[in-house]
Amino acid sequence: FRYISIMKIDPIPFYYETINRNAIVVRPKKPFFDWVNSIYKESELIEERYEYNIYLVRERDSNEETLSWLKRNFHGIFENELNDWIIDESKWPSKRTYKVFSEWFDVDICSMILDLEDLEITKD
Repeated sequence: FRYISIMKIDPIPFYYETINRNAIVVRPKKPFFDWVNSIYKESELIEERYEYNIYLVRERDSNEETLSWLKRNFHGIFENELNDWIIDESKWPSKRTYKVFSEWFDVDICSMILDLEDLEITKD
């Protein structure tokens, strides 16, 4: 019988705290920009955007659950994306189904939201 010494190892300090949210990153695609450009015909064409909206939702057990939630609740996100560019609802597309949402936007689901700051999170 051989005795093996077990060293006490200090736990690795945590790096960043997580928050109890999942993130839905919404990136407009060409059909969305085609619509924006059809409204602002006199302006320079908008072909892509490097800033995206990120929507935080209650933390769920999996990305699939968050995507399932999005499929049932995409309307508000869709309307917010339209409103970011054009506040006149009469110019919004009348057909705003999940299929159209999926054609107009790429979506990424992020399950780990790490808070890098010591400042309190506030809402405007």
